[in-house]
Amino acid sequence: MTSISKSFPTEYSMLVHLFLDLRGRGLSLSSADLDILKSWEDAGLKPEFIAQVMFEYAEECKHKARPFPSTLVPLSRRVHTVLIKSTEF
Repeated sequence: MTSISKSFPTEYSMLVHLFLDLRGRGLSLSSADLDILKSWEDAGLKPEFIAQVMFEYAEECKHKARPFPSTLVPLSRRVHTVLIKSTEF
């Protein structure tokens, strides 16, 4: 098993820990989640931006009484949506 800290820079390993904390269950990520993290890193997205999206998504889930997602897939879609909206202006 590969350590997250060896796979990603410190900033991205912080995102892993944040996601696991917000998710509230489990101690590991799927290979799809790791691929999403890698794609964010390859795209040069700032971890602070992704963390902000995670916090906003968590607040939205709390407000709508929905559980926080168990994978990064919905968050990846949200990041993509925010990026598209920001380039429209």
